[in-house]
Amino acid sequence: MVDTTKESEINIAPTTVYEEVIQNLYFLYSSVEYDIPLDRELGLSGTYIDRMIETAEALVVADIYDKTEEYEPRAEIVNISFEADYQMGVLKPIVEVEIKDEYDNEEDTR
Repeated sequence: MVDTTKESEINIAPTTVYEEVIQNLYFLYSSVEYDIPLDRELGLSGTYIDRMIETAEALVVADIYDKTEEYEPRAEIVNISFEADYQMGVLKPIVEVEIKDEYDNEEDTR
């Protein structure tokens, strides 16, 4: 589960593929495109900002699938839900993922 509504500690040396993938996805889903200096396309698009929550959800879902496939192909998305604050206009994804079978047995990422 990748829950962007909660803070997450950064582990410089994850010991399992699962831990590495979850950390990579958390960073991907909680970042906005053009904010990462060496990879401007990393992160979710900001095009849904100032859109109605329902419209933004549809755009974010499409973006999450595209970015996950591009940046973390070891993950397979199972479910996407959102925590929305309608008064503040904040939308945060909660993404359930599984590690693809060919990567599932790897223990050490180093």
